[in-house]
Amino acid sequence: MAEVYADWAGRERLFRLDFGRVMEIEEACGKEAIGAIYLRLSSGKFFANEVYQIIRIALIGGGENKVEAKHLMERHFDRTTYMENAALAGDILIALMTGIEEDPTRETGEPEPIRFSEVSQICRVFHMSPEELRRLTYADFVNLVKGLNASGTRRAEPPTEAEFEEILAKYEPEALK
Repeated sequence: MAEVYADWAGRERLFRLDFGRVMEIEEACGKEAIGAIYLRLSSGKFFANEVYQIIRIALIGGGENKVEAKHLMERHFDRTTYMENAALAGDILIALMTGIEEDPTRETGEPEPIRFSEVSQICRVFHMSPEELRRLTYADFVNLVKGLNASGTRRAEPPTEAEFEEILAKYEPEALK
């Protein structure tokens, strides 16, 4: 099961997907596999209907009734930029596919630490493939994080070079060879 809390349509909402909701997304997207939808979304080559259905179905999974979810989508989907909607749909699918690492020691007011799910979002935001991300130097990665910070209200501190190598070792060990 995946849960994401996000500010959307005027307040913080819960977006939740479980196996049954994933099946609904696949059905609503023309029987496309969730993996194919995830790959398109993370590469920036998504269909608007996929973004729409992910948000709608995750709203229902998060506790909204079907009628209210439909009304929210009708009132707010087109009032939000498609990239913002795609980012939310991406966050929901990233939580489903890779999980979100929680840091129980993090205090409020500190910059958010880089987590793998955020690193994968850089691929989506900058329309990069995972292979292109693997080839980045540490300095280029830090510049991408600075660009990510400049593009929105969300702030992320770049990892140290040691943390960057630790991320690569954990998720992409072949990139260190």
